Amino acid sequence: EKIADGTSGVGRKVTLDQPVGVDQLVDRVKAYLGLQHVRLARSLAGRAEVCTVAVCAGSGGKVLSGVCADVIVTGEMSHHEVLAAVSCGTSVILCEHSNTERGFLHTLQPRLVSLFDSTVDVHISKVDADPLLVV
Repeated sequence: EKIADGTSGVGRKVTLDQPVGVDQLVDRVKAYLGLQHVRLARSLAGRAEVCTVAVCAGSGGKVLSGVCADVIVTGEMSHHEVLAAVSCGTSVILCEHSNTERGFLHTLQPRLVSLFDSTVDVHISKVDADPLLVV
């Protein structure tokens, strides 16, 4: 289902066909985004299985605020937004802002090529990366 607050953009909430553990979901997110590390805040409810996931690329704190989901996956949220989510029983996976946007480029590229009837070369940077490093 689409999630929009009218001013900040759009997120999505999905119900998984099969529940998964939080650690398994973390592994899937890292593999899909090609990341070695993400930040995880476990819910205070300590749910063993994840059935619903709310997703917003970039900064999803405001867009996903108040959404009832087992896990939120986004690029960044404020400290207080994370605290609010975990206190309400939602775990949070933070992947850093541009990492969550970059994954869409491989979907966007062929759409742009098609939109411009192949008259424009569309390349995805091989050197673009998140400016923040875990050291």
